[in-house]
Amino acid sequence: MITRKGIFVWLMMVTGSLATEAQKTWTLNDCIAYAIQNNLSVYEAKLAEESAIQNYRQSKWNLLPGVSGNTSAGMNYGRSVDPNTSGIVNTSFFSNSYSVGASLDVFNGFALQNQISYQKFRKEAAENNRLNAVDDLAFSVMRAFFDVIYYQELLKIANEQKDVSVLNVKKTEVLVATGLKAQTDLLEVKANLEKDELFCIQTANNLETSWINLRKAMNIGPEERMELDNPASQVVVGDEMNVNIPELFQQHIQWSPYIRSYENEYLASRKNIAASRGNFFPSLSLKASYGTGYYETNTNELGDIIGFGEQIKNNRSEYLGASLSIPIFGRNAVRFNVKRAQIASDDAKARLELAKQTVLYEMVGNWNELSASWKEFQQAEKQMAADTLAFQAAQKKYDQGMINVVEFYTTKNRLATTAGQVLRSKLTLEIKKRIIDFYSGIRFWEQQ
Repeated sequence: MITRKGIFVWLMMVTGSLATEAQKTWTLNDCIAYAIQNNLSVYEAKLAEESAIQNYRQSKWNLLPGVSGNTSAGMNYGRSVDPNTSGIVNTSFFSNSYSVGASLDVFNGFALQNQISYQKFRKEAAENNRLNAVDDLAFSVMRAFFDVIYYQELLKIANEQKDVSVLNVKKTEVLVATGLKAQTDLLEVKANLEKDELFCIQTANNLETSWINLRKAMNIGPEERMELDNPASQVVVGDEMNVNIPELFQQHIQWSPYIRSYENEYLASRKNIAASRGNFFPSLSLKASYGTGYYETNTNELGDIIGFGEQIKNNRSEYLGASLSIPIFGRNAVRFNVKRAQIASDDAKARLELAKQTVLYEMVGNWNELSASWKEFQQAEKQMAADTLAFQAAQKKYDQGMINVVEFYTTKNRLATTAGQVLRSKLTLEIKKRIIDFYSGIRFWEQQ
């Protein structure tokens, strides 16, 4: 029997478990790891890789002989051909046959060998496509993650600015009541409060949109409660500022799944050309078969049907032969197939070079943005310190009636803008640092 005390303990355990789950703090690596396990795009890439693996295995099995067996049984009625003597009979009879055959391609212009190499490169391309899908997903989650962090911090700044405006409305109402401020100053302060309210609403909406994008990338429920760990509390930039782009590029393309995928596709296209050219050569194959059967029309001197076992032994036949096929004229189809394969190979090579060019310029762009963000961050922090002091001074002067409301809000808005610049440059630094690390072969989401 369940007592009240037992129910209470159970409820406390459940409540504690739910609270622990609700209080889980997700790091960037946690979000990426969850996404890799649950994202559907990565799952599709994995299925494509499995399919390519099966195609590669099948291409190797194609080197083995093909063996097939057949059996048949039937009852003939009326006028029909005796399968044993090929003569015409007018009686009904039962017949049963068995056969097994094998064939082996001895030479076909090395088409099978080239197909194995072709499927091997396609398999490696599919593997790299999966790895590249993981990399793309990691960066998509990272961007969504930092969007949430950005708008969370920006909303804090917006709320702080709104709180200042609320406080100044109250102060100005007192100053207007005592005759130290004009009514127009109060209207201006209230207008700025409404502007701050609107900015808070807009930032909150952007925050909600960024949450949706993050949950979508992770394939997590839209109602899931999450708390993110802010990795940008301390900005440290070291060797990233001394990057040798040509060396980094050469290092990156040696292992990059994105580049390797295009390289594999190009190598596969070269093997496809070789396989197509194989059709210019004669093909040689060996064939062998064994057959036997039982026929009710097969009788002895007394007219009795010969027994099943004896017929199976006596009616056996074997065949061993070779087949040589020499291409003479096929309406130039082979030549056109080779031309099409060559064009496809040239296209694959062009796409490979374009991919390298894209990576190179993305690398240059990201490094320049890292360098620029570092400079902006350093300057923005200096400006932040100066604007903070200026705002504090302006607040005192405004309270004492030494400056008008326009001058005060000019200083206040400049502080808010600078705070946003510091936040943006700080998060941009965090993103670009991880991208530069990735170029050098460090998958930051795999680091502990």
